[in-house]
Amino acid sequence: MDTAYDPSSEAELPSCSGCRKRKLKCSRQKPACSNCERLQTTCVYEGRRAKPGLKSGAVEGLNQRLGMVPMLMLRSWLTERQKRQETSRKRRRYETSEEEPRRGEYDVIDEVLDDLIDAYFSHVQPWIPMINMRDFRTRAHDNRDQVKVILQAMAVAALRYLEPDGEPLSAEFVKNETCKLRRTVLLDALDGLTVENLQALIIIAFTDIGDGNLDKAWPIIGSLTRTVEYMELSVEAEDRHQRPAVLPPTACLPPPLKWVEEEERRRVFWNIFILDRFSSVVKGWNTSLTAADVCRRLPICGGKWFEDEPAVTPYFGIWDRSRAKIGNSITFLPGHYPSPSHSAGAEATDTESSHGPKTSSTVDMSMVGAFAYYVESIESLSQITTYFLQTRIDFNNRQEVSSWLTRFKELDLRLVHWKMYLPQQWKDSGISREAMPGVMDPNMTVANATHNISLILLHQRIAYPDAELSGIRLPSLCSADTCYNAAMETANMTTKYLEGSSSNLPVSPQLGICAFVSGRVFLVHCRYYKTTLAEEFNVLMDNLREMSRRWHGHRMQHDQQSCFFSQLSDRLNNLYYEYQGTEEATPNSGRPKEQTDVALGHISNHPNTYQQTCPPQTNAASQFSTLAPPRQSGRIICNITDSDGQ
Repeated sequence: MDTAYDPSSEAELPSCSGCRKRKLKCSRQKPACSNCERLQTTCVYEGRRAKPGLKSGAVEGLNQRLGMVPMLMLRSWLTERQKRQETSRKRRRYETSEEEPRRGEYDVIDEVLDDLIDAYFSHVQPWIPMINMRDFRTRAHDNRDQVKVILQAMAVAALRYLEPDGEPLSAEFVKNETCKLRRTVLLDALDGLTVENLQALIIIAFTDIGDGNLDKAWPIIGSLTRTVEYMELSVEAEDRHQRPAVLPPTACLPPPLKWVEEEERRRVFWNIFILDRFSSVVKGWNTSLTAADVCRRLPICGGKWFEDEPAVTPYFGIWDRSRAKIGNSITFLPGHYPSPSHSAGAEATDTESSHGPKTSSTVDMSMVGAFAYYVESIESLSQITTYFLQTRIDFNNRQEVSSWLTRFKELDLRLVHWKMYLPQQWKDSGISREAMPGVMDPNMTVANATHNISLILLHQRIAYPDAELSGIRLPSLCSADTCYNAAMETANMTTKYLEGSSSNLPVSPQLGICAFVSGRVFLVHCRYYKTTLAEEFNVLMDNLREMSRRWHGHRMQHDQQSCFFSQLSDRLNNLYYEYQGTEEATPNSGRPKEQTDVALGHISNHPNTYQQTCPPQTNAASQFSTLAPPRQSGRIICNITDSDGQ
């Protein structure tokens, strides 16, 4: 009777699994229901059925499990990555910083501190010489927090060149890490007025320009030019004076503890000055640091600074805008002066001018080095842009035309004298110097190349006159010779520098500008005078590509991301096809058509053929003529006027 049917248990039992599968009405008998007895199958009663629908907490649990999927995938990827990097423990430990989002950027620098400092001083410091290497190494180990922002900026600039244990860092890691570090530097460096913050921002601005991110660099440069004045670094300590103000002024910086620190502050200012002039020349903007703001001595020779050998250099003269307007003579505006009382805003004798014969015993240039001459050359370029190219002239007005031609002669004479009175060791960019014979100095190379494009920009309007100048007798052929020879020298100079330096060392964006302007004048000369395009045009195109490759370092060797040098190369390439009249053939034809530069204007076809009529200038071109055969990649050989059919 134990197995008898019990109605109470039937109400509690669910249908057996067999009846549910067959969709039959179950009698719910034990040990077997009627259907299972009839079919002679095992009758199984499962536990009480749950109510239909999702159980409580099921959705939350599912979301939690889905949220773990990216983490599990990342963990799997990291595991595979670590397996591939087992041969390099140091590099594996360094790369882990990318995989741990909460790990501070400072830990990345700690891993390879010495390697990072070495990479910065070998790759970046030559172009923005403002940090004393010996002093900084001591501070980096003894007082890390004080130079933390500089170290982070150094990582942004030099991480792409690091090779821990001889193996370069991954491109993705460098890209992500530099992006994070750049944001950190900007936040920290704009949070106070210190020399370290200025140095960090200079490094970031320099890197942004080289990366081709000019729109990111301009706000930083604008901030630097104002901040350096607030901190009174635009004037020498003995020349500072309090200005009337509503609130009593407070000193932003303590006095320097030693001469090396004082010179470092001076160099910080001059690097900001160069960035200000660079942005003004490239974009046509007004300069921010003017004669009213600046009263500074030129930087001393780098060797004396490194060895802590104090010396005095002359003040550098910056022209006052009102005195340098066309119509006022600039012949006697001094380039250097021994004291503020002989500033560029005051009258000076011919002997006080650095651009005249060196008969003045009051101006001693023996203590300056290549960096000081770079400052001079970029200021000359800025003067030509501001006080000649950007000046509006009514060419129907004889008096204005006469003043314009007088200014042209004055500027040309100053450029000729600058090169003429350079010390012999710097005329060839340092090849003949005793300290490092045969090695071209980076800053002096840029200084000489900048001098060449100053000549080009000064002479190009006269060398290739447009219709507006058709009624004026001009020495066009002599100016064309000057432009052509300057471009030739730049091509030879940049080639020799690239061939003589290590293939992994980057170059300054200013050198790229020099190559671009020189290449552009070859195109203009070819079209205007109906001559064959100079082979040096191809050399300059190759040099720009090489500069681009060097700038990227190990970061983007297989990536198509552009930089400032590749942008210049593309512009020059587009100008070539534009002048050739076959723009649709250019590989960059998908891009908007490049507008012809305002400085050059739209070059018309000239009826005369070109013949060299003026003797070549006595410059250093011959000293760069003995070069190895130019690289053969990407050659462009043609006659533009032939393909134009004109």
